[in-house]
Amino acid sequence: LAAAPLILCGLAVAVAFKSGLFNIGAQGQFIFGAIGASFIGFKYDLPVGIHILAAVAFAVVLAGLWGGIAGLLKAKTGAHEVIVTIMLNYIAARFILWILSQQYFRRPGRIDPLAPPVKESSRLPLLFGDEYRVNLGFLIAIAASILVYFLLKRTTLGFRFRAVGANATAARTAGISVGATTISAMVLSGALAGVGGAVHVLGNQYELTADVAL
Repeated sequence: LAAAPLILCGLAVAVAFKSGLFNIGAQGQFIFGAIGASFIGFKYDLPVGIHILAAVAFAVVLAGLWGGIAGLLKAKTGAHEVIVTIMLNYIAARFILWILSQQYFRRPGRIDPLAPPVKESSRLPLLFGDEYRVNLGFLIAIAASILVYFLLKRTTLGFRFRAVGANATAARTAGISVGATTISAMVLSGALAGVGGAVHVLGNQYELTADVAL
């Protein structure tokens, strides 16, 4: 059950590392991805495929923006991403406690921090039945691994990531915007961790709790 979220969080860290960044904030980005997927999952009634895509997409947006904060601060102020992402983890942990205390995010009839369960239409289908409990999230993680490999090895953006990670000064001299590349890397890194959070909520846990990332 934990394989797919762990793979996706590992990819998140790897993308940042290839760009010369240490993303210690995958936990916070995972939390925001879980929040986004949970909200779409329990709030709306959509067809099965569309509901899953919408929940994962919203998770990607929230987590990507959360990761991008560290990239923006690094690019504009030089703030070290390790310190910033660690601080953002603590903020995310407190934020989920706050949002679960709000009426629109709390399960009816409960006072503890627990969101309503996501609807059946948003849950990731099992691939081999109840016996193995392998869901679509595993295929999502494999697909993400292939896409990240292709991005880093075969695209211009991936080359910029690798160039900045290898030598930021040389990359800047060659005309690569180090700041824009840093922000892009952290947004993508956060988005991948957010997919991990979405997969966990939609495929494993089915409900958002304060300890979703533990």
